[in-house]
Amino acid sequence: MNSNERQTNLKWFSKLSLCFLAIVGAINTALFIILPLLPNKLSQIVVPVGLLALVLAILFSIGFSMYWHHKEKKGISNSIKYISWLTTLLRYWIAFLLIDFGFQKIFEVNFNYSYHINDSLTSALNGQELTWKYYGFSYNLSLLLALFQIIGSFFLLFKRTILVGVAILLPVILNIVLINVFYSIGLITLFTSISITLGLLYLLLQQKVNIIHFFNQYKSTLPSIGTAISRSIARVLCVVIPFLFVIYYNYDVHLSKKYFGKWKVAAMTRNGNLIAENGWEKDSLAWKNIYFEERGKIYYCPNPSMYVDSTSILMKYNYDDKKNTLKMISYEKNPKEPDTIPVQVDHFNGKSMEWKMIFYKDTLEMKLEKVTP
Repeated sequence: MNSNERQTNLKWFSKLSLCFLAIVGAINTALFIILPLLPNKLSQIVVPVGLLALVLAILFSIGFSMYWHHKEKKGISNSIKYISWLTTLLRYWIAFLLIDFGFQKIFEVNFNYSYHINDSLTSALNGQELTWKYYGFSYNLSLLLALFQIIGSFFLLFKRTILVGVAILLPVILNIVLINVFYSIGLITLFTSISITLGLLYLLLQQKVNIIHFFNQYKSTLPSIGTAISRSIARVLCVVIPFLFVIYYNYDVHLSKKYFGKWKVAAMTRNGNLIAENGWEKDSLAWKNIYFEERGKIYYCPNPSMYVDSTSILMKYNYDDKKNTLKMISYEKNPKEPDTIPVQVDHFNGKSMEWKMIFYKDTLEMKLEKVTP
C-alpha cells in the first residue's frame, strides 16, 4: 500500500480532524487578520461575530466530514481530491498566519517596547506582560524567532519541503503553546497556537511511514564500542549520576529552606539605639528588607518599597543544620579576605525571628517578619 492509498483510507475521526484543522483554522486566521482592522464603532460586535463564525465553521466541519465519510462508504467519494484541498488549505493558513507573526516581530509590532511595562515592578506584572517584557528585551531574539517562523512557513508552501517546514516550525510553536498555557496569555491566542501545533502534527503524521523508514534507513553505521553490558551500564550511569548529584545538591541547598523568603525589618537597633522608621533615606545600612535566597545568597536592602541593587548589600551565608548556627560572610571591606559574622537567631517560628550580629564593629539587633508572597 503506497502513501496515497494510506491517506485515502481514513476513519471518520481522521476526516473530522482534517476538516476541523483546515476549515476552522482558516476561519480563525481570517478573523485574526480582519477583526482588528474593523472601525471602533464595530468593536462591540467583534467578539460575538468571531464566535459565531467559529461555531459555524465547527458545525460545517462536522457536517462535511460526515458527508464525506458517507459518500466514501458508497464508493462515490473522491477522497484524494478532498484530502488535497484540505491539506493545502491547512498548509497555507498556517504559513500565512506565522509569516504575519514573523513580520510583526521584524517591524516591532509584536514584542515592541512598552513604556508602562518597563516602568512597572516585575512582581506587579501578569503572565502576558512578563512574556512581552522578556521577549521585547532583545530585538535580536525576536528577529531570530521571526526568521524561523517565516522560513519554516515558506517551506510549508511547497509539497516537496513540507517536512522541512514542519521540522523548523514545530519546536518553535510547541514552546509558544507552553508559554500561552503556563503564563495565561489568553484563550484566543492559546486556541490559535494549539490549532497551529495540531495542524503541523497532522502534516507530520501524514508522512509517518516515510519518517520511520528514513530513521531506520539512516541509523548510525559506526561500530559499537565495548560490550553490550558496558554500554548498558554507561547509559544507566548517564541518567543516575546527574540525578544523584542534583538530589545531593538540592538537599544541601535546602537545609536552610526555613529561612528562604523576604523578611521585613520591623525594628532595628544599632549599638542599642533604635533606628528611625525613615532612617533608610540617609543611611544605606538601615535595612528595611532582607532577602534570604537559596544557593547561599542574602541581600540587605534599605528601600522598603522595592529592591535597589546600587544601595543593597550582598552577602553569603552558611547554615549548619546540626548545630543550628547561621554565619554571614561579608565581602564589603576586603573581597579577598571576607569577614565571617556569626548571627544569633532567637524566637524563630517561621513567621518571625530576632537577629543579633556584629557588623562594621556595630552591634545590630533586628526583629524580622516574613512577608508572604
